[in-house]
Amino acid sequence: MSWVNVCDETSLPQGTGVAAWVAGKAVAIFNLGKHGLFAIDNIDPATGVSLLARGLICEMEGQLCVASPLYKQHYCLKTGVCLEDSQLVASPFAIKTELGKVFVMAKE
Repeated sequence: MSWVNVCDETSLPQGTGVAAWVAGKAVAIFNLGKHGLFAIDNIDPATGVSLLARGLICEMEGQLCVASPLYKQHYCLKTGVCLEDSQLVASPFAIKTELGKVFVMAKE
């Protein structure tokens, strides 16, 4: 596994998600300001559609989540686990910033 430079930190709009390709995988990256950056698989486990980056950010049961745009399942941004069905998981990715650059850990 290795860190992949995805973008400049300033190019991530706060409070929303963007999709990026990381080593051939679609990754949803969320900039939540004071709460930090999060990265999960962009593929919605319930539908197989690549769209989680377009979901609405919310807090449920004390957890920061993204609501899938299609059927509104809520995925925890830390663990990727669906709050309504723990069998559904949008795999989380390690994410960090260095010198104004955003890096995501590529999964092999």
